Amino acid sequence: MTAGFLLWENMDKKADFKSIETRWQAVWKERGTYDFKPEGKEIFSIDTPPPTVSGKLHMGHVYSYCHADFLARFWRINGRAVFYPMGYDDNGLPTEHLVEREMGQRLADLGVDEFRRQCLQIGERSSGEYEQLWRRLGLSVDWSLSYGTISARSQKLAQWSFLDLYEKGYIYRREVPVLWCPQCQTAIAQAEREERQRESDFCELLFRSESGGLLKVATTRPELLPACAAVFVHPDDERYQQ
Repeated sequence: MTAGFLLWENMDKKADFKSIETRWQAVWKERGTYDFKPEGKEIFSIDTPPPTVSGKLHMGHVYSYCHADFLARFWRINGRAVFYPMGYDDNGLPTEHLVEREMGQRLADLGVDEFRRQCLQIGERSSGEYEQLWRRLGLSVDWSLSYGTISARSQKLAQWSFLDLYEKGYIYRREVPVLWCPQCQTAIAQAEREERQRESDFCELLFRSESGGLLKVATTRPELLPACAAVFVHPDDERYQQ
């Protein structure tokens, strides 16, 4: 009873959460509590998709990354060596657009060298903002394993992987349609495309054949009619045997 009474007397009446967070972060770092130590243990690897540095932090980040951390802690207390790095996607068009918005200038205005320097600098700053949140949440990440998708090591791994796939015959050259951004003047990936749903009209156009027959074609883009060069039908479709 006496010990319990003394403990109660020594506790702060109002917890200072900021100092508590800082103190325990220092303890975890000093002890290497979450360091990846694979010696003699079975490895459990966690590879979460690295968040884009051009995004804005919100509750969804907290929600989703806590899920991965639950698994990391579960397998760690069950004797596994948990490989849990943290990455940041600081490569590609999203980062370029972030720099253009913040600088109020485009690549053509700044020049390649200065624009690249700004991309690296702003990407590093945004990565730091993410890491500050993750550390305050107490995610059990090995921060010594942090990486960026534009880092020299990531570039080397990507190049090695490309050459490996090429040597195995999985990579080849051919002409195919691509998604093209007229503003960025570059091809873009399917994942970089933003889709929006809008109300439109459903139209039925009448096409006349050389013999005078009518063919009804439905479309939501009647304004493209002048670009239509031909209409194809399946040769086995009974509706078009005439």
